[in-house]
Amino acid sequence: MASLLIGLLATSSAQQDRKQLELHLEAPGKLQSVAAQISQFDKARFNGILQLLRITDLGEPVRVALVPEDSRIARDTPSWVAAFADPPNDLIVLFPSRIGSYPYDSLEVVLRHEITHILASRAAGGNRLPRWFSEGLASTAERPWGVAVRSRFVWASITSGAPSISDIEGLFTDGPNNAARGYTISHALVRDLLSRYGPSLVPTLLTNVKSGDTFDQAFLSATGTTISRATLMFWRSSGGWEEWVTFLASPYTLWTVITGLALVAIWQHRRRRIKRHRQWEEAERLEAETWEEHRQKYRLH
Repeated sequence: MASLLIGLLATSSAQQDRKQLELHLEAPGKLQSVAAQISQFDKARFNGILQLLRITDLGEPVRVALVPEDSRIARDTPSWVAAFADPPNDLIVLFPSRIGSYPYDSLEVVLRHEITHILASRAAGGNRLPRWFSEGLASTAERPWGVAVRSRFVWASITSGAPSISDIEGLFTDGPNNAARGYTISHALVRDLLSRYGPSLVPTLLTNVKSGDTFDQAFLSATGTTISRATLMFWRSSGGWEEWVTFLASPYTLWTVITGLALVAIWQHRRRRIKRHRQWEEAERLEAETWEEHRQKYRLH
């Protein structure tokens, strides 16, 4: 077993006490190298979680169990799940061998994601948060809204249409492909809500849920509208043509289009060149046949 103290710092406005979230890494011998890798992470990169949630009390230490693929818990967990959080037990279970593709790109991304789940649950007093909000919040904490994420969202909007909030919630239990769409759409939706209602939305929602409100009640109180209505506004704005324009106008997309056009031009040039060579070969063959015919006639004379 190894233990690690991650420098997630929070300052209480009342007491000005600096606190740290303590992570206890638990790993078998064959995963000690992974534990060592985690211990080298830049601790400052985790502080964005605290800024998003506006947390001042980090609470008890969190256990992070690194689990090998041949364990029973790994066999009982769907193969596309690389990690999960168990907030009531202050536990994160992580399967290192499953990390490498979206939404589990790297150890650091996964750890930030799961820490966000733990801290958000604590801020909500352990009361229920909808899956779309929990995953969207964790995705917002783990990575910026870059070109790669935006392109996934554009593709998800093509393949999923404009799902309602209940449909988005259902994506997470409908296999790996739909779950990936759920992560992407939830990320975009939470990002849109933060842009629309401001960064205080998240701590306000978590505080109200901790006080006993349902999430829907907390959302209505904080925004003056229902989550269904907010989702509809999302699809009409950031989920619609504005996101497409931003995506299509990005340097990445432009360079991709330019590269694609260049490859098409090269391909067409090669086709034309091959066609010309074939025409030349055919002309040479006909010329040779004509000459042979004349040569034979000349011999007859």
